[in-house]
Amino acid sequence: MKTPIKPFPLLVILLSLFLLGPFSLAHSAEKGIFITDEVQLKVAEAFMEEGEYYRAITEYKKLLVLFPDSEWADYALFRIGIAYYNGEEYEPSVRSFSALRDKYPESSYIPKGYYFEGLGYWKLKRFEEARTAFDALSEDFPRSEHAPLALVAASLVGLEQENIPLSTDRLERLINRYPEHPGSTNAKEAIPLIRQYEGLPEKSKTVAAILSAILPGSGYVYAGRLGDGITAFLINALWIAGVVGGIHAEYYAVTGIVAGVGLPFYFGNIYGSANAAKKWNLGVKRDFRNRVYLALDFNF
Repeated sequence: MKTPIKPFPLLVILLSLFLLGPFSLAHSAEKGIFITDEVQLKVAEAFMEEGEYYRAITEYKKLLVLFPDSEWADYALFRIGIAYYNGEEYEPSVRSFSALRDKYPESSYIPKGYYFEGLGYWKLKRFEEARTAFDALSEDFPRSEHAPLALVAASLVGLEQENIPLSTDRLERLINRYPEHPGSTNAKEAIPLIRQYEGLPEKSKTVAAILSAILPGSGYVYAGRLGDGITAFLINALWIAGVVGGIHAEYYAVTGIVAGVGLPFYFGNIYGSANAAKKWNLGVKRDFRNRVYLALDFNF
């Protein structure tokens, strides 16, 4: 892998361009600032160092246009993908890494590009494409420093998809292929946790809905939301009492209005209870996945 050019401080570059411009023009109208691919790359890298990702992308693209045969062309395209990723523009980021493989199939930046492409797809919640990128890295470039990380990432993507066999398989590959890697120790701790995932307790949305249909608010209590259950019970109890009282008093017109106002609260209580059970399940799974992330020491 080529050693990246160390960027000039951005202020130095801009000052140099300011000073060299008049000097060059004073000698010949045909002459201007002499820009090489190395200088152009340093300008782009300086913007990248400053966190000016979109300006950096523009400068990297200038290099590709002005110096298409530059030895730094593949690096510039790789850095475009990184800049898009850092700027949270994940669609153009993954396209840049794909273009890197198409245009420069021998580039030494392809393995790392695969890794960030997988992360980009993961951010987009396109899990199958993320896993494909991670697997391509681990299988095609097993000696890359990012290959063990790719196996961990593929395992976590499998967990997001609730594909437990796939998730544990990628960690077992990590342990077998890289027994001395620090991630292998973490993987041994995480595998038993992942296998517990399928046995996590769940709340039934159907049961929650039926309970609230019979006794308003009870479905919320079942789903672990006592406060919402009490509120739903009181609201529905009031309008039901109003309807019953109106019927006994033979105030049928008023009773009809009260019933019309109250029914949405009743059905909303049923729907809300089912939704509360769903959120309870998601919360349990999210908390469990966080435990696995901690075990694997993976930040995403």
